Amino acid sequence: MDRMGQLITVGITGQGGFMGTHLYNFLGTKSEKINRINFQDNYFENEVDLQNFVKSCDVIVHLAAMNRHEDEQVIYNTNIDLVKKLINACEATNSTPKIIFSSSTQEEKDNLYGKSKRDGRKYFEAWAIKNSCRVLSLIIPNVFGPFGKPFYNSFIATFSHQVIQGKKPKIINDSKVNLIYINELSDAFYNEIIKKDLNNIQSYVISHTSSRKVSEILGLLKY
Repeated sequence: MDRMGQLITVGITGQGGFMGTHLYNFLGTKSEKINRINFQDNYFENEVDLQNFVKSCDVIVHLAAMNRHEDEQVIYNTNIDLVKKLINACEATNSTPKIIFSSSTQEEKDNLYGKSKRDGRKYFEAWAIKNSCRVLSLIIPNVFGPFGKPFYNSFIATFSHQVIQGKKPKIINDSKVNLIYINELSDAFYNEIIKKDLNNIQSYVISHTSSRKVSEILGLLKY
C-alpha cells in the first residue's frame, strides 16, 4: 500500500513481451495491493497515450526493449529512444512515478545492447536527480520460463525448440550461466514495487537462483 493506504497503480512497458506478460499476470494475483494500468506498445508512437499512461502510474516497470537485431546500432538507438520518450512524457505531464528499469548483466560488456542498458540507466538517473524522484535499476541474470521465444528470449527456449523439432542444438560457448526462473523474477519485481524506498537512485543485481553449464542444460533437455 502507498502512504494513503490506496492501491499502488503499476504500469509495465513491454507488457506484451515474455517478461511483461508474466509480470502482468503475476501482479494480477496481488489485487489487494496492486492496480494494474494497461500498456500497449503503440503508446510509444502516440504522445497523448503515453502521457496518459505515465500520469496514471505510481510505479512504471520499464521492460520494453529490443534484444536482438542484425544491426547492433538499431538495438542501441531503439532502446535509448524508448527511454527518452518515457522521460519526455513524464516531464510533459509533471509526473514523477517510481521507475524500475530492467537492465542486464550485459551492461559491463563491450556491445551496443549492453551500452544501451547502461546509457538508458544514466538517462533515468539524471531525470530522477533533476525531479527528486525515484529510479531503481535491476541488473537481471539470464531469465527462462514458459512462452519464451526461441532465438530471442533465452538459449533454453532455443534448445527446447530445437530438441522438440529433432534438430541438434549447437553449443557455441560451454560456459556456466547464472539463471533465474521467470516466476522468481516476477516475485523480485513485486517486492521492489511495494518497497518504501529511502534513496532516489538505486541499482543492484537480482540474485540468480541457479547456475549451470550450457552443456548440462542441453543434457537435461535431451533426457
